[in-house]
Amino acid sequence: MTGGEPRGWEGRRLTPRLKIGLETPLVGRFIGEDKKLVFAPPHWYDGLVMICLVGGALVAASGLFVRWLDGFGLPEWRLWTGIAVVLAGVWAALSNERMTCDLRARTFHRLEGKGPLKRWTRGRLNDLDAVVLLSEAKILPTGPVVVYRIVLHWKGSRMPLLVVGQSLHSLAAGASLNHMAGPMAALAHRYSSVLGLPFFDNAHFHSPEPLRPL
Repeated sequence: MTGGEPRGWEGRRLTPRLKIGLETPLVGRFIGEDKKLVFAPPHWYDGLVMICLVGGALVAASGLFVRWLDGFGLPEWRLWTGIAVVLAGVWAALSNERMTCDLRARTFHRLEGKGPLKRWTRGRLNDLDAVVLLSEAKILPTGPVVVYRIVLHWKGSRMPLLVVGQSLHSLAAGASLNHMAGPMAALAHRYSSVLGLPFFDNAHFHSPEPLRPL
């Protein structure tokens, strides 16, 4: 759907939300012969968080108890390096947002919140309002780029929006913002179809980042 009532900044309905934490990328995965649609960080991200937590703890412990490693750095250096790595893993874990949609029961479970105040919430897919594709134009040292984002909206803003997909592309001089939006639009349309929601393609105009990390 490219027309109809817009969502986001064009309709002045979307208030950007500041997020405490990192901007964790989410990807959609279908599970169990399309019985469930899960929006979660990619597997490599979860693996990196686990490496930070476990590896950092081992490095910190080596600074306290393993003296034969002193040739690889002072014990105090290993201790504080390990603690820093663990804290980085904790920060990344607290930045995670997840959502599991049961396509048969028409329900969802969502890990939502800011920092340590996260909570699991549940509801019905009928509570969702729309799937929206947004474009944000940016200027990087390498040149102009466009960031496409797939965003879930809830009816009446009952819950904060959720960015469930993101991609970055170089923007050629004179090209329209939606020039490279085809694959993301197709993905957003598929999400909207299985979730039973309208799809709004707002990729043709600039929308500021809807979820800004602090």
